[in-house]
Amino acid sequence: MAARERDRRRRSHHRAEAREIRRTRQHSRKRIRRIIFGGIAGLGALLIVLSLVLPNSLGNIGSSNVSSSEQGVEAAIQENKTIEVGDSHAAYNTTPPTSGWHYDIPLEDITWGPQDEPIEDEVQVSYLKRGGIMVQYSCPDECNTLQQQLKLVVNRYPEGVIMAPYPDMDTTLALTAWSWIDTFENFDDPRIDDFIQTHIGRGPESFR
Repeated sequence: MAARERDRRRRSHHRAEAREIRRTRQHSRKRIRRIIFGGIAGLGALLIVLSLVLPNSLGNIGSSNVSSSEQGVEAAIQENKTIEVGDSHAAYNTTPPTSGWHYDIPLEDITWGPQDEPIEDEVQVSYLKRGGIMVQYSCPDECNTLQQQLKLVVNRYPEGVIMAPYPDMDTTLALTAWSWIDTFENFDDPRIDDFIQTHIGRGPESFR
């Protein structure tokens, strides 16, 4: 009887050990699965972050200017100095200008919308300083169709946008805001409208 009891206890002990081993293995497998799934999720999150950050970072390597079809090209801001009519000053770094020397023009004297005559550079910069947008064109011959197309865009904005001829530039069209410029040859309604909406009202001062 004693031998059978010892044998029964031994078998019971072995079964308990086997159950403990199975529990340990199951726990280890669950822990390994959690580690694997957590690693996969973390890697996925890292890839998403990299896909958002890297294109913008790489796009700016090797260039101090930021550009896109919506905002144009950023220009270095020149001396923000008010001058009197007839005063001399250094050359502007863009054509048409995007910052620098300007006349002190009261806000109430600014006329928005289409203009028939070219606007002096120093006057333009005064407008840009207040967050205005210049839409300018250069036509060696008459370009009534282009003028009408530009007016349709400019007239969407009751204030903050001026359209005018600018004979002394190398391209047909130029859009300028404070420290931003976009130049191109052919009329492009979305491009012009995007530039205006991106930069209007973003000068050092406000026209509102």
